[in-house]
Amino acid sequence: MVPLKFSESRTVIVENDCISSVALYMGSKLFLTAHGFEGSHCPIYFPVDYEGLLAHVTSAEFVLQHVVMAINGRVYLYNTEDFTWRAAKGVESMVTEISSYQCCFSEDPSCMAVSSTVLAYNRGDPVSSTRIFFSSDGGYTFTKFTLPSHLKGDVGGVFNMPTLSTLSVLLKNSDDMAYFSYWTSDLNLTSKVFPLKESLAVLSVIQPAGMKGSLVIWTEHSLLFSPNDGQVTRPIAVIGNNEFPGPAVTLHGIATTGSSEIAVLTSDKRLFYGRLSMEPVIVEFKTISDISAGMGMKFNTFGELVVILPVEDPAAGCVDFLHCLIIIQQALMSVTPPLATCPVELMSSEFDQRVYYIDMSQSLQLSAVYVPKASAEIFPLVTVTDPHLLAFQAVLYIDGLTSEGDKKYKLNIVLLQQLITEMADPTFSHSLLKGGISTLTVDVLDKGLTCKDMHPLNAFINVGCPPNKHIKVLRNVTVCSKGQFNQETLQNNFTYTISKKTYDPQYLYRQDSAAEDLRVLYSFVDLQCPLLVYVDNPWLPLLELWEGKTFVEFVPADFVMFEVHGMYNYEYQQSARSAGCVSQPQTWRSMLKTQSRPNPHTAWNRKNYVSCKDPSGPPLTSPELEYEVLKAGSGNMVMFPSYNGFYIFKAIVVDPTYSFCELSVTFSVYVYGAFPEAKFDSPLTLVVFLAIFAGIMLVGFYLPWFLLKRPNP
Repeated sequence: MVPLKFSESRTVIVENDCISSVALYMGSKLFLTAHGFEGSHCPIYFPVDYEGLLAHVTSAEFVLQHVVMAINGRVYLYNTEDFTWRAAKGVESMVTEISSYQCCFSEDPSCMAVSSTVLAYNRGDPVSSTRIFFSSDGGYTFTKFTLPSHLKGDVGGVFNMPTLSTLSVLLKNSDDMAYFSYWTSDLNLTSKVFPLKESLAVLSVIQPAGMKGSLVIWTEHSLLFSPNDGQVTRPIAVIGNNEFPGPAVTLHGIATTGSSEIAVLTSDKRLFYGRLSMEPVIVEFKTISDISAGMGMKFNTFGELVVILPVEDPAAGCVDFLHCLIIIQQALMSVTPPLATCPVELMSSEFDQRVYYIDMSQSLQLSAVYVPKASAEIFPLVTVTDPHLLAFQAVLYIDGLTSEGDKKYKLNIVLLQQLITEMADPTFSHSLLKGGISTLTVDVLDKGLTCKDMHPLNAFINVGCPPNKHIKVLRNVTVCSKGQFNQETLQNNFTYTISKKTYDPQYLYRQDSAAEDLRVLYSFVDLQCPLLVYVDNPWLPLLELWEGKTFVEFVPADFVMFEVHGMYNYEYQQSARSAGCVSQPQTWRSMLKTQSRPNPHTAWNRKNYVSCKDPSGPPLTSPELEYEVLKAGSGNMVMFPSYNGFYIFKAIVVDPTYSFCELSVTFSVYVYGAFPEAKFDSPLTLVVFLAIFAGIMLVGFYLPWFLLKRPNP
């Protein structure tokens, strides 16, 4: 094992966005802390088997429970729980940079997808020769993709920007101008250009924690900020200093927080503190005694600034970190001339730091309370990080007085998906099917720096599927409630047989495709008592929409249904013509044939469904084709043949405008009332049966006549 070394001469502290006490110190050696660098720390060692005796780290990021690092041009994962190493797969060329962004507000699939996204690339190369590697599983495996050919310039960085629902690349052209270009499947987005004279080798881009869409872009001589993922970038203003950082002065280090705070250390020992907002500003508030090699800084869990310096124990090879704690509010009080007092008495809400879901065509209402000081004439501003996804309307009105007699305001906010608003512009909005995450922020622009504990109000809006939304089937009549079967029988390893004449093991609805009968073990735990359906009655399951334990409505959307064992002995009541189709309808056969391995569970869903009522679809060439799409009240129903037995159906909601959720439910049906089918082992058996049947019929016909004609004794 050999100790890891940082390839640059400066010191970088990489923080875990989700756990502020966890961080990685990158200097002459690398140290991992779980307690804010308190106590003794030994360096991180790297297996010699991987890279030999030299292991230089060029970049590192926290990703879920591990750290992903670029070491000697290759990608490795270091588990922070059991301290084991693993080499990533799929990175085919040398890379110097790792980029990732952690979503900390929930553990739902959309948030986990953000946290699991990792990008590996080489900085400073032209677009044409840059190879980017993408991972969606936390950095274990990567796939290669190339930048669009129309992009020009040198690559300064590649980033996941979840609050804009996109990836982006920072490019610098030959005129020393830079801009961000974004990958979206439905919009063409490019940021405004901004000057960037320094070499890309000294460029750093910070994505502060908190999912607010903020970017801090800095070099040795410039400090820029973007409040909207790089779409607009501007210099950070310095109170009382028109020339920053000044002649022969460089920026030494930057620290940020998820609460929009920033600290800047310059090479001439000055410390600056500020806030990141639509109008970012910092002020010099402290001078430190010296800048030593290995010095770094970060905000602690209480929001105070800590300057740290490692002191090595030569005998043990480990270090203790000296801490210089700077109380922000006290330091700001010593600033000359004095800073203006905070103009806000109160700004609060119940939505702050909470997660909300907006499903298809739904809206969300939020509110906040705002109390300015009596002499202040400033009011809150409402923003969202991705206006292409989310629209809102905000209304501020007087809502009484406080106990001190100050005006109290109520802020009401209504949010909904951008594309369904009355004035939606398709060239500005994401497509209807595309969800995403957007952060709502309520802040006061000119509140100054003394409102340290008056953080912006943030709500995380997930335009997508609520995690507890699901569907059920209405179970009004079952075989148990009508006495056809009892529950104990179905629970006791109950089995039934599907005839080989009624199912296709490949799910392609082919007759005589099965070689043998199929014996099925009934799962009462999953299916409960089957629905009871009379064979001669056209039938349609009624689907119920639920959120958690609350019934919402009967599903009014298009859905499709298949039998999970491949049974095909049922029909649909409507044809394409009688259903009113104007284009050729999709069918199970057509959808399954598009798959190399037919799988009805994935073949037909809301992402590939095309309604036959859409005139832009393929021409209607088979109007008598069975129409296999169902919907409550549409008139289309399922018809069963003369067959008694079990069916296990899976219903899938395919209407793409109903919900972002993949709504499906599996349930069982028992069909009864058909005349039993006689089975014969040989032609002779059939002849004997027909003879007996004919005899019975003759006796039944002549016996009453014989009894009537017989004379009375």
